Amino acid sequence: MFVSDLSTEQWVGNRNESELIENPTWNQIEAAIRELDGKSQTLVTLGADDETYMSIGGGEAGKYIVTVTFDNLNFHVLIEPSKPDETQKLVVGGQEGIYPAKMCVDLLRCLLAARTFTETGKLEPLLAWEEDKSLVVV
Repeated sequence: MFVSDLSTEQWVGNRNESELIENPTWNQIEAAIRELDGKSQTLVTLGADDETYMSIGGGEAGKYIVTVTFDNLNFHVLIEPSKPDETQKLVVGGQEGIYPAKMCVDLLRCLLAARTFTETGKLEPLLAWEEDKSLVVV
């Protein structure tokens, strides 16, 4: 497998009690993603090295934000291009944010993207991705 670690967070009040699992199985990764609830569990990170990782956040009402970086500078975000030009509130990494609706994808797309990244270290070609300019550090 391409992914070498799985990081999950558990918010208790305003404190993050994160957990790191080395060499996770796909079942552990899928379970962590399915546990995202947009309240106390709002972020899962699949790491390959210090610069290559996938972050999956949210979970409330079946909406997820999926981002990938291969160099910690350029970020790709999974999108659903057919969604209207609206915004939605979602809690990611313990903080509420306002995201374009097209960035809030369903569980099936999220799991497909995670499975492909976990096994191959690549973006799933059957899904739509775009470079996320809002995450670029200047």
